[in-house]
Amino acid sequence: MIPKVKNVKYKVRINSKLQTSIGKLSLLKASSLFLVISAILFLSVPEANAELVKSKNFSSFKPSRLFSYSAAVIDDSSGTLLFGKRENEEKPVASITKIVGAYVFLEENPSLNKKASMQQGDEVGGGRLRLPVGTTLRVKNFLYSSLIGSANNSATALVRLSGLSKNNFFDKMNNLADEAGAEKAKFVDACGISPDNRANAKDLANIGKKVFSNSQISDISSRKKYSFSINNGRGNKTITHTSPIVSYKSSAFRIEAAKTGYLPEVGNNLIVKFGSKKNKKVKIIVALIGAKTSGSTTKDAVALAKWAFDNYEWK
Repeated sequence: MIPKVKNVKYKVRINSKLQTSIGKLSLLKASSLFLVISAILFLSVPEANAELVKSKNFSSFKPSRLFSYSAAVIDDSSGTLLFGKRENEEKPVASITKIVGAYVFLEENPSLNKKASMQQGDEVGGGRLRLPVGTTLRVKNFLYSSLIGSANNSATALVRLSGLSKNNFFDKMNNLADEAGAEKAKFVDACGISPDNRANAKDLANIGKKVFSNSQISDISSRKKYSFSINNGRGNKTITHTSPIVSYKSSAFRIEAAKTGYLPEVGNNLIVKFGSKKNKKVKIIVALIGAKTSGSTTKDAVALAKWAFDNYEWK
């Protein structure tokens, strides 16, 4: 017979030294937890943006001063429209399309130092990187040639080198425009050679706000010149920026990024990110569409940047 066992209560005595050790351990865990939670809360609080207000001596910019058919100036932080001229009228954006393609390409985390060759399928006409089909160069140099030299064949090659299908790549370009708040913008290729790549000046400025937030794209598109080797070091190539604005000097602002565009159907386009030298956090985006000459877009961009920094204050 198995004997019945009564319920027995056991008391465990913990000596004072052990109690002290347990207490210290609990306190350490609590302190660590507090520090972790504090760090999360601190990182979750967004940095306050500078408040944008009109200056006491505010003076409006007259649209008739511009050579460009349409224009928009926005605050890079808030997206606030500071100036507009026919800013809602859609036009072909031409090679400014390339900044959108570059952003999508980099989102795929490509191996930029990998070597690739120029292919016949990359040739679509218009401005191009003047290298024979079969020339080998690093993948990053296709990117640089697209943004600095505005080479259509280089921009088209990025689609192939991304590993995405053309339709998927172009869908991602249009999704990016939607995310930027440019819902009316439309892209059908990666280089801008088709006049069906369209946007209005305000949407273009918003796209620039998003794309130029990528420091790699901003760095590349602000360079005056860029040189690289081809065919495993057996040759070299130098490209220059298509806009003279990257060489512009001002005591009030700096050029942080710029991209040109041209098609006979629209004329000369330009998008520029300006940064204030007075306050490093203050930046604006200027988008211009439809000037007769590239020099005119530079004059318009500089005039609008001077006006914006003179007539608005960021506190």
